[in-house]
Amino acid sequence: MENVTLFQIKSLLSSYHLSPKKKWGQNFLIDQNLAKLIVKETLQGLSLPKEVYEIGPGLGSLTEFFLQEDVFLKAIEIDRGFCKVLFDRYGANPRFELIEANVVDYLFPQIKNDKILVGNLPYNISSLLLAKLALLSEPFPRMVFTVQHEVALRLMAKIKTKDFGALSVLMQYFFNIRRIRKIPKEVFYPAPRVESAILFLEPKDTALTMTEPDKYAFYAFVRKCFSQRRKKLAKNIGLSLEERPEEIPPGDWVILWKELKKSRIEKKVGSCIN
Repeated sequence: MENVTLFQIKSLLSSYHLSPKKKWGQNFLIDQNLAKLIVKETLQGLSLPKEVYEIGPGLGSLTEFFLQEDVFLKAIEIDRGFCKVLFDRYGANPRFELIEANVVDYLFPQIKNDKILVGNLPYNISSLLLAKLALLSEPFPRMVFTVQHEVALRLMAKIKTKDFGALSVLMQYFFNIRRIRKIPKEVFYPAPRVESAILFLEPKDTALTMTEPDKYAFYAFVRKCFSQRRKKLAKNIGLSLEERPEEIPPGDWVILWKELKKSRIEKKVGSCIN
């Protein structure tokens, strides 16, 4: 099977009467060296075989290279036209499975150590999807994503910067995040308006010890605080704090959340006694 080059992408789109849809943020990776790099980084140091979930495979820019390795690939694609192309190209491969679904709504099965998540995330859903993945009760042990560079900056932002926000707190508290490299817009077809970055994420112990309901409650608390990021936390949540949300390191947010829960419980108990 040939690798997906720009010429082949255009040929496939033409022969299947398809075109990239802006509403789904469809941009195809056309740099073969980058595709190989993503596969290499995804599988680096792992014993194979592994089960790889690929988000938004499109026409198979990464799929082809993954199937050259000893992995079982499950491709999650929302576009029916692209699903037709993928099935025609890889459907006969016993190590390939096509899942026609919107990944934002897709319920991942129980995640074990042999499962990995990878993908070129559509820009319009990347923040929502990353939050969903962070809030899973059992996170993927490894995730490698291409995201809009602006999103990468938010995920890795330091405190007291404009990029530091609720998503920064969530992802940094639950994951070790490494930027593999920044990539120019010209490596995609059609070229997006912005640059991208490849990120490598692995869960911290904090992601394994907190229950899913607590994760959702914690993130709701952080988002509420950042909804008025210029106000001091004392005005936002009622605790005696002079800091603003952007000044609190990710590791301290859980302490604040637990203190607030404790104070509310004590108030409820006190009102019942009185």
